Amino acid sequence: MTDDDAILAYRNQIVERLDRFYSTQDAVMKAAADVIFEAYVKHKRFLVFGSGHSHMIAEEFYARAGGLAFVTPMLQNELMLTDHPLKSTLIERTQSMASVYADLYHFEAGDVLMIASNSGRNALTVELAQLAKAAGLTVIAFTNLDQSTRVLSRHPSGKQLTDVADVLIDNCGAVGDAGFDLGEGMMMGSTSTIIGAAMVQTLSILIALRFKSNGLEVPVFRSSNLDHADAANLDLMKRFTRQY
Repeated sequence: MTDDDAILAYRNQIVERLDRFYSTQDAVMKAAADVIFEAYVKHKRFLVFGSGHSHMIAEEFYARAGGLAFVTPMLQNELMLTDHPLKSTLIERTQSMASVYADLYHFEAGDVLMIASNSGRNALTVELAQLAKAAGLTVIAFTNLDQSTRVLSRHPSGKQLTDVADVLIDNCGAVGDAGFDLGEGMMMGSTSTIIGAAMVQTLSILIALRFKSNGLEVPVFRSSNLDHADAANLDLMKRFTRQY
């Protein structure tokens, strides 16, 4: 395979999956936008959680140019890859860890929690969804529905994230996430991150449209590298950013 062949093959399979995502998940994203907007109107929070590389979904929502200012990301260092490449994986598989994050972010009835997990099988993910549901939150899952049907749960209940969540957004990605076949069974080219970023931006726009249609100010950050943006962004930070 030549370089040009590889570039075209990867591009084509990502575009195909993005097209599938937009053709099959539009109604679900509209429903998610409704749920998140309704929570905001009732002065409730929109929280986003992900572990490992899925934390990038939460980060994509948060404090960036063109992003909504009222998002609460659950970004904890031990769940990222900065401490150790295997640390988040081990924590994901550890039972009872979810209660730590539920306590830190003091889940309240009426809040909305999006959990991003490509597999949706690990104990932390399932337990966090269960705790959120028990506390009266609406749970949105961003996951790979195809992969969820092919792997066993790592939670004692045998449940997957898909069994607990109220709203399911399928990332339409490759099973195992890597979708580019290098040959001899070696797969590369993550699909969940690219589709996830597209989901975040699309969902944010859909939510903003609900603000506009209801005559409300849309709290959107501007690029901090544009002139005269800092004052507007600082105002949004003061109004919406809370530390826990």
